[in-house]
Amino acid sequence: MRSFLRTSLPGAMASALALALAACNSGTDGTGPGADRPVGLGFQIARTSSASAPAAAGVSADGSPFTGDAPVVTPTLAGLQITRDTDVILVTKAQLVVKDVKLKTLTASCLDDDDADDDDGCAEMHLGPILVNVPVTGLDGARVTVDVPSGTYTSVRLSLHKVTSNDGADALFRQTHPDFRDISVRLEGTFNGTPFIFVNDVNAKIEVPLESPLVVGAGGDDVTVLIDLSSWFLRPQGGLYAPSLANTPGSVRAAVQNNIRAAFRAFRDHDRDGHRDGRRGQ
Repeated sequence: MRSFLRTSLPGAMASALALALAACNSGTDGTGPGADRPVGLGFQIARTSSASAPAAAGVSADGSPFTGDAPVVTPTLAGLQITRDTDVILVTKAQLVVKDVKLKTLTASCLDDDDADDDDGCAEMHLGPILVNVPVTGLDGARVTVDVPSGTYTSVRLSLHKVTSNDGADALFRQTHPDFRDISVRLEGTFNGTPFIFVNDVNAKIEVPLESPLVVGAGGDDVTVLIDLSSWFLRPQGGLYAPSLANTPGSVRAAVQNNIRAAFRAFRDHDRDGHRDGRRGQ
């Protein structure tokens, strides 16, 4: 059974898109598929930091000890300002290449490959990579609408996709986005007042548990994937890494990649305000 996608992404082209959304179900636990319902999937920047959780636990994403305060996040008209100790990062542009997005039930066993002929009970839709321009001012954006079987879903799975030179869909993508050869992430901004461009080739499949199960019924629903940029450049002993230091191979780049992989959250967000429904300040 296939899903149908409607997109409001700017500049989306059928030849360049690569969103694969699978609504996975077991069919045996009372949460199996019903009629297809629309689910909006959006990407937003976290307007508060979740880094206080690992800091309180005493370890960073790569397992090294954490000291110092959590960063302070301030949305501004110029972009997202991240302050920790004496360091300030202002992010003015944030872009990700995303591929293979899936909604998954608790007992589903969706395959990890990109094969459109999966026989694991997942309803698949395969297009090609998409560029997500995440609004750094905290507004809603980069949202797609997908028709999925009604049911109860417990996690979102997505791939951060490194755009290569040996894939046909990637080659078409690069024609429109030439800055994304061999990378998956691109940020622009300033670090302590000095301009930077940060790029990374992190290539990862990420499963993000929904903070509470998403029950898709007759009216459809919306899910927001929240990206905590404030955690990307945390230094274990305080302050922030200069993003430009993470552009070259080494320990800083490896630490930032680990932080990126751990920086995603997902929740039901019917009003698309970037907060889990029924809660503010997320």
